Amino acid sequence: MTTRSLITEAQLLAVDFQVNPTAPPGSEKFMTLVSWVGWGACLAAVAALLIAGGKFGFDKHQGTADSEAATKVAKTCIGCVIIAVAGGLVGGLTG
Repeated sequence: MTTRSLITEAQLLAVDFQVNPTAPPGSEKFMTLVSWVGWGACLAAVAALLIAGGKFGFDKHQGTADSEAATKVAKTCIGCVIIAVAGGLVGGLTG
């Protein structure tokens, strides 16, 4: 390759492309469904966290708490984080 062809290729790669993504027609209903599923997942995660935390607290008060109850609370917290990340990812991709 010559220096001239390398410069030409570099100029072609340096071209600024403008991409303006637009949602396809009818996607409003899909986005509404995604929004509802997201709200449902958040509500389910909060309910699961309250239930798992309450059970863990009750077991601890009774003196029967074990690592299984603590693991359930930890798994529920991890699920909440996954739901939050997924919501941000979908919002970033569609927004």
